[in-house]
Amino acid sequence: MHPGGYGQQILIVDNDASVRSLLSALLTYEGFNVVQSGNGLDALQELKTQHFDLVISDYHMPGLNGIQLLAICRHVWPETPVVIVSGEDSDWRDRAIREGAHACARKPYERAQLITLVREVVMEKRSARIAPQEVRA
Repeated sequence: MHPGGYGQQILIVDNDASVRSLLSALLTYEGFNVVQSGNGLDALQELKTQHFDLVISDYHMPGLNGIQLLAICRHVWPETPVVIVSGEDSDWRDRAIREGAHACARKPYERAQLITLVREVVMEKRSARIAPQEVRA
């Protein structure tokens, strides 16, 4: 395990189990504590029962999608940064940032770039200097 995560708690929300597993393994190796959720409704249950330092959510999911989850997080857990990810080429980034996402990343993402993004967001939260930004993958 790499010591970079310092035990920070991250919630990964994606309806694709292989994406969740891969991202979870990567972040766990980097020292983060990771909880996986297969959809937005299950993610809300996780958020109600434990604290997360970061939520990484897919944009498109059945039921409660990433933008809807983001809106609820901004209202109920405003101190928890949310990163929205998607494999689409549409204008989802602009919408996600407008809705309050801390950052966005396009799938597939480069490992080093994603780890850098996660560390920056967690460190900014720790420093209480959260300001919306866009990260191009």
